[in-house]
Amino acid sequence: MVSYGRNVDKSHTYKLVDSSNQDTTLERGEKIKDLGVWFDEKLTFKEHINQINVAYMMLGLIKRNFKYVTIPTFVMLYKSMVRSHLDYCCCSVWTPYRKGDIEALEKVQEESNKDVTSIEKSPI
Repeated sequence: MVSYGRNVDKSHTYKLVDSSNQDTTLERGEKIKDLGVWFDEKLTFKEHINQINVAYMMLGLIKRNFKYVTIPTFVMLYKSMVRSHLDYCCCSVWTPYRKGDIEALEKVQEESNKDVTSIEKSPI
């Protein structure tokens, strides 16, 4: 369980009561994953941004398995395999507004731009 807000009383405990009237105390955590998006107490989404390594892995998978690829094919692969990880819940849940968060997201895009320029120069 995570509580959100500036002045949160963390000393309060929450309990669930089941059908046999037994109490189960809920543990308080600092972060929680809900529908693939990491939330923390201050709603900074740092943990969600740190999951960008999945996008890097997908980019590496494209590089390894598609050695000679045309630009339209690379764009299609990038949009379906890499960008989907970067844009997941970006507009509806969290919007990167901190400079460091935006730069972390743009690093993956810069890396893929290097791949596109190498595709243009490679013989097919």
